[in-house]
Amino acid sequence: MKYLIFGNGYLGNQFNQSLKGSGISSIYIESEQDVLQEIKKHQPDWIINCAGATGRPNIDWCEDNKQKTFKSNVLMPLMVARACFEKKVKMLHLGSGCVYTGDNQGKGWSEDDPPNFGGSFYSKTKVLSEDMLKDYNVLQLRLRMPIDNDLNSPRNFIRKILNYKKVINIENSMTIVDDLIQVAEHLMKKNKTGIFNMVNPGPMTHKQILDLYKEIVDPNFTYTIISLDQLHQMTKAKRSNCVLNTEKLEKEMKLPTLKDQITKIFKNYKNQ
Repeated sequence: MKYLIFGNGYLGNQFNQSLKGSGISSIYIESEQDVLQEIKKHQPDWIINCAGATGRPNIDWCEDNKQKTFKSNVLMPLMVARACFEKKVKMLHLGSGCVYTGDNQGKGWSEDDPPNFGGSFYSKTKVLSEDMLKDYNVLQLRLRMPIDNDLNSPRNFIRKILNYKKVINIENSMTIVDDLIQVAEHLMKKNKTGIFNMVNPGPMTHKQILDLYKEIVDPNFTYTIISLDQLHQMTKAKRSNCVLNTEKLEKEMKLPTLKDQITKIFKNYKNQ
């Protein structure tokens, strides 16, 4: 299988390092024609779109850069999907689960539930792109708060909350990057399309994660719990806090729980 990856950031590089037969495109997509030329040049079986604007240092950036965010998160995926459709190349798009708020009365939001969160421009673009890509038989994986094995990486969600010091105490679904890549490869081999909630079973709160860090890594670590209202006073955009249902994904592949994976990451970090 030959994979062409768009996006040379955090997740694009993770995919490129882990998937045999993959390569990262060096172009910046300005038009559908750019994608068609890359397809002709590389002849991939799958295009993996890891490109998109998440904002630096966080999604508040998107509130001040709406045109760039819209182009990266809505127009560009559509250009890729149209080119793939024309050339009969399959496409995997890394989407976002940050299109919901809440836990759907404890059930978690399924792939069939309509999005209910538009508190940030970032989330609005993710709702739009997800809906448009449904028309192109794309495989879409919804991610949330990605966590990898490198606790020193600034893009690792755990590193982010370790640096915050002030955190909220609300359950959230999250994605272990190693499991994401394993699931993506499995679903691509099976030529799957449609939307999957690509999060590990068993949501956790920031408090639970930091308490686990204190227990395993650093008993002297301290942090402060703040309310959602206090958080919103500190940010331009509201944050999606949600739980996603994993039943559809688990019919394809059983994944370890979020707590088990984070525990393993902390133990490995402690033993380095």
